[in-house]
Amino acid sequence: MTKMSNSNTLQRIVRCATIAPLLGVTLLATTAMADTLRVISDQGLKTVDPMVTTATSTLAHASLIYDKLFEMDEKGVVRPALADKVESSGDKKTYTISLRGNLKFSDGTPITTNDVIQSLRRWSSRAQIGQMLAARLNQMTKVDDLTFRIELKEPFDVPAALAGTTGNPPFIMPARVASIPATETLTDGTGSGPYMFDLAKWQPGQTRVYVKNPYYVPRTDEPSGRAGKKEAVFDEIDMTDVPDPNTATAAMLTDQYDIWLQPPMDNALTFRDNPKFVVENGIWYSNNVRPNVLNPPFDNVKGREALTYLIDQKEVLPLEAGDPKMWRECYAILTCGDHYGDESAYTEHRGKPDYDKAKQLLAEAGYDGKPLVILDPTDYAPYHSRMLYLAQQLRKAGAQVELQSMDWATLTSRRTSKDPVAKGGWNLMGSGMDAAAASSPITHLMLASNCGDAWFGWPCDEETEKLRAAFVSATSEADKKKITFDLQKRTSEYLPFVLTGESSQPLVRRAEIKGFAADVAVFYFWNVRRAAN
Repeated sequence: MTKMSNSNTLQRIVRCATIAPLLGVTLLATTAMADTLRVISDQGLKTVDPMVTTATSTLAHASLIYDKLFEMDEKGVVRPALADKVESSGDKKTYTISLRGNLKFSDGTPITTNDVIQSLRRWSSRAQIGQMLAARLNQMTKVDDLTFRIELKEPFDVPAALAGTTGNPPFIMPARVASIPATETLTDGTGSGPYMFDLAKWQPGQTRVYVKNPYYVPRTDEPSGRAGKKEAVFDEIDMTDVPDPNTATAAMLTDQYDIWLQPPMDNALTFRDNPKFVVENGIWYSNNVRPNVLNPPFDNVKGREALTYLIDQKEVLPLEAGDPKMWRECYAILTCGDHYGDESAYTEHRGKPDYDKAKQLLAEAGYDGKPLVILDPTDYAPYHSRMLYLAQQLRKAGAQVELQSMDWATLTSRRTSKDPVAKGGWNLMGSGMDAAAASSPITHLMLASNCGDAWFGWPCDEETEKLRAAFVSATSEADKKKITFDLQKRTSEYLPFVLTGESSQPLVRRAEIKGFAADVAVFYFWNVRRAAN
């Protein structure tokens, strides 16, 4: 039985919702701890460094303890955050950025341009957008302690790049911390954001405790999206991993938590008619299966093509999203219905599976009958359902499958392995991009096909990279539309990933919790408050 089909168990839990000790700990009632926000996290946190992973659990963690130079408001407009102002040349080749005065890190030391420049250097050595900026950089220089200048070889929208939310965002850290190579994990949690985190005391799997940063100075402009004033309303935020959804349901019903991030659909429906709770739709995602192109048979495009003959979006989407209102078929690489998304550019198979064709293509790719390793995150219901479906389809095509079960936090570490399967590597995993980020060649990090520097799976395609670079340099909208069509067509031919449709996932919060945004790619917890009883 999967997490998507546990209605009978849920009914028993609802009838017996007095079982507060289910977690094995005693938590005080919500009203007794009104200054603490208690959250059931969406995914376990195993890595705290936002340059080492793109896991949304890490990005949510980083968003609490770090700030950025720029953020995007609810309309997608870039606005200053730690930055005070930015001046750009008419040709968009020179940007002079000034910081707000009297900014401090959580250890009380001033935030200066030395810290910013080193943070951006670390970011640009790792992040896809940062690498695009670095390829166009002439120099980045300090003007004074609060001002620095970026000079480029060709036009580039620097503020937009620095306002990114997904992938590896450019969070600002102390220079001593940012001096650690992006290939090494951080051991110092000193941050620039509204909350603090004691990294020295934390262990994976434990409740993560965040407390107010007394040195943080919020902006004074009205909040909008992630931009504007970031107020740390709660004195403390506790984030807890509760892998079993039935235990989490009982804990919510007995007032032990305020927010449950991304519960399975069946569990979320338990709360829909309860006036104490609000069930909200989260952000839409463009979902996919990600093959590892380093390992056979998916190092051969015919192996990747075989997957398109095994995946029917109408079959897999109900398994992982359930409610028909929460999913939709989509064969546009750049988000269906968005400005650049175009399903007509997709050239591969779509629709009902063809097992004979898939078997033929696997054979042509050199598949030798050895088990294909699929990374299966059993605590993340949508991906778990997708991987169970994929394993079933591969078996129908005659392939041997090794479904390796693990929690999401472990998967985010396992997917970094470039080893052969025989030495602990992998063949396939589930993934996805939020619809907003997936709408642009710049922010859709899974499009990057720059070989060893690409996202996990490491696709390597020169034509894709030329098209992405052309999009960045394009100045007319007509040119951008032509480039994005060609890019989507090329992506459907090269197949760095195989589309599995678009879906959303619900979120449950107590009705008294106000100001929390459910429809975002990376959750943030500033400006969230508890309404007075």
